[in-house]
Amino acid sequence: MKVTVEPQPREFIRRQPPATRQQLRETIHAIERGKIFPEPLDEELDGFYKVRVENYRLIVQHVAGEAGPFFRIVFIERRSVVYEMFRQIIALE
Repeated sequence: MKVTVEPQPREFIRRQPPATRQQLRETIHAIERGKIFPEPLDEELDGFYKVRVENYRLIVQHVAGEAGPFFRIVFIERRSVVYEMFRQIIALE
């Protein structure tokens, strides 16, 4: 399945040390190949999904595009703060 990466996750990955950067990229490729399946979130984050990569979480959105469905990586951050930060971001939209 096709996966797109939004600006925040792209920049987050770029700023990471090489080993973490590699793990995050490998995870995104595994989602594309169908080897990793994002888990649904609930409550106010209903409609979004999560993928665990060590101490980080990828927030993913499933999109039904014109060319077919795809996943969009919308946010990445450390597990300890990711959900609170993402809630604040979507509350502003």
